Amino acid sequence: MIKFKKMHGNGNDFIVIENLTKTTSLTKAQIKQIGDRKKGIGFDQLITINPPKKTNHDLYIRFFNTDGSEATMCLNGVRSVGAFVWAEKLFPKKPMLLGTKSKEVLIQPTASKNVQAIIDFPSEEKIPHIDMKLLAKELNVAFVNAGNHHLLIEFKKIDSYDLSSLCNKLRKRNFFKNSNISLWERSGNSILSRTNEAGAGETLSCGSAAAAIASIVLKKGKGVTVISKGGKISLKSLGNKMEMTGPAEFICEGVWEKN
Repeated sequence: MIKFKKMHGNGNDFIVIENLTKTTSLTKAQIKQIGDRKKGIGFDQLITINPPKKTNHDLYIRFFNTDGSEATMCLNGVRSVGAFVWAEKLFPKKPMLLGTKSKEVLIQPTASKNVQAIIDFPSEEKIPHIDMKLLAKELNVAFVNAGNHHLLIEFKKIDSYDLSSLCNKLRKRNFFKNSNISLWERSGNSILSRTNEAGAGETLSCGSAAAAIASIVLKKGKGVTVISKGGKISLKSLGNKMEMTGPAEFICEGVWEKN
């Protein structure tokens, strides 16, 4: 039996399992089974909270997609980790440094249900010319590393775009295979976004996508709100760092009958 809690960060839903007071080992098949929204529990990512791998880190966090593959980063997820360990009194309610497969993240509590995450400012990378040919010339595109890779496409009326078909085409290329793919548009002082996550499909929200989009529109010291179907995330430039503030809330808890 596996004890779990289900949480969401801005509509991005997670199964959270702590490996601090006990150790749980899951196979890829079991992760896929738990992630099935009809025959399992359902999630965008399954998160395990583990002892740190480095002496300066408080915890090491792993993220798994519904197809059983491992993701390198989930910023809505790390905020949920903070809410989890503070509520369970596994750590004092103060800032914590988390290790992940890609980058470290500083999380800190707020006076509300929101949790803040401080990350390295995302960096833009080049797309090989052969892969650029898959995208329409009129599209404004950027490829950004926010701890995981994001293809960002600026588009008007993003809800009218067939994002699923585009992702199916692009991910046939190795370059885009493990990339999250987002559409975004400006709406007044805010940004509207949709994201299809590699290994999980389209989600209500993606924190790292919000950070990636913010990185190409933010000016130093300024802030922006990224809005998805799951809600709002606030982001602010801190020079070579970025601050993200958004919700992390509990949904339910239970026991998975391991099989």
